[in-house]
Amino acid sequence: MRGFARFLLLLIVVLAIAYLGAWWYAEGRLGVAFRQQEAAFRKAGWTVSHGATARGASPLVARFSVADLTFSPPDRGMPEPSITLPNLNLDVHPASPFTLDLGLPLSWHMAMPSGPAFTIQFATLHDRYRFDPNALLDHAPDPLRAVEASFIDMRVDSADTNFTLVSIKSLTARGTRNPAAGKNATAITIHEKITGFALSPIFVTLGHLPFAGKIKSLIFDLDLSGPSMPALSHFGQLPLAPSPDGSGVNPMQPLQAMWRKFGPEIHDWAKAGGHGRYAIALVLGPLDAHAHGNFGFDKAVQPVSRSTLTADGLGEFLGDIASAYPAAVGAISTLTTETAPYMTKGPKGSQRLKADLALADGVLTANGRKTANVPKLVWPRSAPAAH
Repeated sequence: MRGFARFLLLLIVVLAIAYLGAWWYAEGRLGVAFRQQEAAFRKAGWTVSHGATARGASPLVARFSVADLTFSPPDRGMPEPSITLPNLNLDVHPASPFTLDLGLPLSWHMAMPSGPAFTIQFATLHDRYRFDPNALLDHAPDPLRAVEASFIDMRVDSADTNFTLVSIKSLTARGTRNPAAGKNATAITIHEKITGFALSPIFVTLGHLPFAGKIKSLIFDLDLSGPSMPALSHFGQLPLAPSPDGSGVNPMQPLQAMWRKFGPEIHDWAKAGGHGRYAIALVLGPLDAHAHGNFGFDKAVQPVSRSTLTADGLGEFLGDIASAYPAAVGAISTLTTETAPYMTKGPKGSQRLKADLALADGVLTANGRKTANVPKLVWPRSAPAAH
């Protein structure tokens, strides 16, 4: 019996040493991961600075902490803010060793270059990343498989006056990715829901904004199947150029630059059978609108799609916009006339817009009726290889 007790004690000691070794290794890997991301930001032109870094002290969680972390974007032709976090924790818990919890502070500081400063406040804030164990242990370049983020009661305040500029009641976002997805497998999923978006009343008054400057809710879902999409995360590295007339930054230039850069890769994805489905729901003032559908590409790599649009309260919604912006009355009247054939009786006898839309062979139809010819999509050419 005494020998068994000694064996059990020795086993506990060995397991404790093994656990502490794994804990120490995990904290070291977190430090390496942070420095790799820091180097990636700097390579992309960002300025990154921070205070002291430290390993965690609790054996119940592997932690790497960073103090006073500041990100300043590269000069891309327009003013962009720098963001400072008073602290940042990278946490891994023993029960989920391949899940990273990003411990973000509930108060951020944001400053425009030579301009105003703001604070971003949260009541709660969560950010979590899940990794493929095999890909992570093999040091693969793409081990990330899922992301979850959420917050409650976010607001943006002027740093000088504490005047609230924008507030959001809640946000939840989830995403998954499968780099090995084939033609019939799901490569990417995205789900986002925002509730209680509101602008400051002073902006509502100055801009004569309808609906009190509020959006009750917005829900967005997207599934992409087929070979994985290109890494659009590099979009942030694209420069912003001035407008040709010298009036400032061209607002369309980022989209044009993204299309030139990623268009050839998207073309390859579409040609290989890429397709997807989506759903959107918006509650804004009296409007309650929903749209869902699917899309893909034909043999000529031209878009084809089918979708359904339903909207309750559209008439009252357009009336509120007309009251806020009298100059838009003519356009709203035209829109009301064009949507009249698609009106049906909704709940409690109210009018409901219901349209089944289809795009094929460059023709857009609504409820079987042709509504427009859609120009052919011209794909950008790949850049010539450097020699």
